[in-house]
Amino acid sequence: MGNWLRALGCFLVVLSTSASAMTANQDDYLKAERLLKTRQYTLFHKALAQLEQHPLAPYLESRWIRRQFYRKPIEQIDQFLKQYKGEQPAKDLQKRWLSYLAKKQEWALFLSYYQPTANLTLRCYRIRALQSTKRQFDAIREGQELWLLGVSLPKACDRVYKDWKRHGYLSQDLIWQRLLNAKPKKQYKLVRYLKRKLDRNYLKKAKQLDLYWRYPQRVFSDTNAIDLTPQVRYLLLSKALKRAPEHLIDESSNPIFHDLDTDQIKQLRLIATKASALQSPENIFDWYGLAKKHNNLTDEIQSAFLQGALKKQNWPLYTHLYKLANSSVKQEPKWQYWQGRALGVLGAPIHQSRKYYEKAAVHRDFYGFLASQQIGISATMNHSPTHVPASVIQRMRLNNGVKRALALYELGRIPQARREWQTVFNQQTEEGKQALAIIAGRLEWPDRAIMSLAQIKSWHDLQLRFPLTHHELFEKAAQKNRINKNWIYGIARQESAFMHDARSPVGATGLMQIMPNTARGISKRLRISYSSKRLLDPSYNIKLGGNYLKYLLKRYDGNRVLATAAYNAGPGNVNRWLKRFQGPVDIWIEHIPFNETKEYVQRVLTYSTIYSYRLGYLQPILDDQTMSAWAQLQPGFLTVSQAKIKHNDKG
Repeated sequence: MGNWLRALGCFLVVLSTSASAMTANQDDYLKAERLLKTRQYTLFHKALAQLEQHPLAPYLESRWIRRQFYRKPIEQIDQFLKQYKGEQPAKDLQKRWLSYLAKKQEWALFLSYYQPTANLTLRCYRIRALQSTKRQFDAIREGQELWLLGVSLPKACDRVYKDWKRHGYLSQDLIWQRLLNAKPKKQYKLVRYLKRKLDRNYLKKAKQLDLYWRYPQRVFSDTNAIDLTPQVRYLLLSKALKRAPEHLIDESSNPIFHDLDTDQIKQLRLIATKASALQSPENIFDWYGLAKKHNNLTDEIQSAFLQGALKKQNWPLYTHLYKLANSSVKQEPKWQYWQGRALGVLGAPIHQSRKYYEKAAVHRDFYGFLASQQIGISATMNHSPTHVPASVIQRMRLNNGVKRALALYELGRIPQARREWQTVFNQQTEEGKQALAIIAGRLEWPDRAIMSLAQIKSWHDLQLRFPLTHHELFEKAAQKNRINKNWIYGIARQESAFMHDARSPVGATGLMQIMPNTARGISKRLRISYSSKRLLDPSYNIKLGGNYLKYLLKRYDGNRVLATAAYNAGPGNVNRWLKRFQGPVDIWIEHIPFNETKEYVQRVLTYSTIYSYRLGYLQPILDDQTMSAWAQLQPGFLTVSQAKIKHNDKG
């Protein structure tokens, strides 16, 4: 251990020294960029020569080569691609070079540099190159493959399919097949476009498909549905069986199920079983028998039965199903927790409930933390630091891609830095990936530390996975708004994993993922100017996020569960859910109808508990303020120790 610590100390000294040198060189790098941009080429080459050891020098070289594309500097390009093969600078240059060659229609040269890629633009350029070099069969095969992806294609593909239409390759059947593939991918704009290309017969089919999509149960009675492709029928049946699961009790009698493969039928049985368990738990044993008949009593099926009994709070049924479950299901902390809870509700001796709570409590998750609170013990953390030899960490720190990523990160070029990081990460062994997580954590790049460990499913290093980044900002926001610091940390960890530049598809922005309209309202309340750009500034974002949490906590009388749910789904939804169901807090969370919000609440509460541990004051998952507020709605969440007191009171 002593040797390891000394080696790590040396490594940190190296990091500090190299970071200082890097800062000194960044100004020179930026100066060289400006010289190239302003076409001061003589001065640029002098500056580039002085930056030979700078990690970002390859990007300057690449930009210079791109300026020379019109001269076709084949030798320079080949040398660069060979020198940086597999690294991000080479990937970037190759993409630029291929795009240039496509623009100039240098198709033979394009094909000589082309490598298989997921980039749709380059794939369409390749098809054009194949057409132009008389490889028509390959062009049609690859063009059809792209066409049937069922997604919108880039403009570079327009020329390909215009040629197809002119030569009669774009048949009505191909248009229809693309529409069928686009529909389940929710490519609605593309679907509308394709409908305009259909003739009368196929348009009639499209309208029928729209009707099925809106009323999926019709596929069981409408004979026209049999003509749909197996894949589309499977998707429609997936929707229909959620509403009418009884149609799968004997699928062999209905031709709508014919031609589906074994895996599809198995998945449909799972969907129907889950739906039936949730909708009609009184019929669970019919479905249990059906699953047993088909040798399909999987863990997932049995979990669906337990969830159905839980949703209806049918505790006798729950305990019976738990006894029948596979041992692997019985060992899951969720079902252990609810078995303890069910026994408590049914009035079983306290030691029986406690046995299951103790089993669940050894886990560091939502149900483990709830179980710990039920029996009045501290939550289990099981923190285990990531141990990697210092020599491996040093080797990774000296990796050229890592150097480039850290230099870009220092310059604030975050997306480019992440691309570099991911390119290096994908090429490493698990030990190398762990080393990268350590490096990111030491250099205060929290989102890369978190993501690096998540990608290798390494869950036990709580220091790296739950960093105390922006500590002063979160401390200030917590104190000013009188909210728990571990809670605001838990929200930020779940919302963005501390990516300050995070943007969601719906517009939520920054560390706390604040919606622009919400940010405007908070800014007005705080009497500060609103700026959408400033939402990317951690200080501004945390300030607004902290105030919004204060507002929600006040609105819900200190109830952190409801405030957390409202932060994700909005107060309107939470208010509707409260009118629909007001049970004990743990059961209320289980009844949240939006799966996304239910998982969100569970994760935030879990992360907040872990952050209380990281901050040095371990709290139960449901704090006293929340429990007090919930008691005003409906009591019912009792710890075993409280139950003992009540039992003794009854004498």
